[in-house]
Amino acid sequence: MNTKTGVFTLDEMAGLASSALPTRGPVCPKCGAHIPQFADLTEEDEARLRKLILEGRKMMAMHELRDRVHCPFTWAKIWVLHGGRPDGIGTTAPCPYCGKPLKTALAKQCQHCNMDWHDLNKPKRLGANK
Repeated sequence: MNTKTGVFTLDEMAGLASSALPTRGPVCPKCGAHIPQFADLTEEDEARLRKLILEGRKMMAMHELRDRVHCPFTWAKIWVLHGGRPDGIGTTAPCPYCGKPLKTALAKQCQHCNMDWHDLNKPKRLGANK
């Protein structure tokens, strides 16, 4: 381990049991999981992974992360599902329609009032009659 930053190195990944879960890294306030951080993940790699995540290509992102840092699949899944960092660091922005907290920082619809603003020019209430 890089004790100064708490990130995992390739050497650590080589000696890791595939069933082990990360014990370091930021903790997601929603699920309590440690989100592993990797010393050998470049900014370019991270940008590519985030692009895949935003495109909905999470499995591809998990495989690419594993190829780059040699982590167990469960670690790649944790990293990808959290986008490499805790979701909203405890809080998220409020819904612009009802003011209640959104599920994620990237949410474009609200679970409380059912508003959907994926198309900013045509927000709509999901389930509403047309």
